[in-house]
Amino acid sequence: MKVELLELKEDRIIFILSGVTAAFANGIRRACVSEVPTLAIDEIAIYDNTSVLFDEQIALRIGLIPIQTNDLDIFSTPEDCQCGGSGCPGCRIDFMLSAEGPKIVYSREIQFQDPGIKPSFDEIPIVILGEGEKVVIEGYVSKRRGRDQSKWNSGTLCGYKNLPHIEIDTCTGCAKCVEVCPKKVLAMEGNEAKAARPVECSLCKLCIEACESGAIKVTPVLDSFVLSIESVGSIPSGDLVARAAQEIKERAKSLDAKLGEL
Repeated sequence: MKVELLELKEDRIIFILSGVTAAFANGIRRACVSEVPTLAIDEIAIYDNTSVLFDEQIALRIGLIPIQTNDLDIFSTPEDCQCGGSGCPGCRIDFMLSAEGPKIVYSREIQFQDPGIKPSFDEIPIVILGEGEKVVIEGYVSKRRGRDQSKWNSGTLCGYKNLPHIEIDTCTGCAKCVEVCPKKVLAMEGNEAKAARPVECSLCKLCIEACESGAIKVTPVLDSFVLSIESVGSIPSGDLVARAAQEIKERAKSLDAKLGEL
């Protein structure tokens, strides 16, 4: 297996994974979305809400705010916690939100009991309060996985495709392939078309249809994949992929142990 990094940002990573099957690439994608544990607001209690939004609407908005922490590993999922999930600082972090209008209430106004926890983005609007309107909300954050509920998804817009292989032979220089390419993969160099950005190719093969001389061949590399992984903001994209690989490794060990018992 070989990994080639193409792009690394806080919220997105793009890399080429070679020497693997499509099932393995899809396993990484799925693990990034729903298998890597993260923090999210679990339950809330609304003590006062005189805004124009129903309680359920505010609850939905708050529940989908990505939460980040300095050290995710110090927290346990409720089922793995020593307290048995009854609620302790190791698996439950309380918060409070109290605001009065007129103002827009943003995610940065949520006050967590643990100073190491905060919303991933400060400017997420929760509710607009008019004159004299207010909200008073308490609740807690817990660590779970996206397979439990989508608000614990650690990744979003995670996908993969086969690495394209583009061959151009005996080009006549008509440039029609360059004009029809929606991804701007091809470019003219002198009197010949060249694959300037082959990784961007979506394998639509419009260039093949446009080329009257049949000079272009586009084929997928069956054991190489381009993966694009975006984090929701709770975990840096590089750490997200590393944790996803670790989750797959742990699940494989668990399966091997259970099969050994048979």
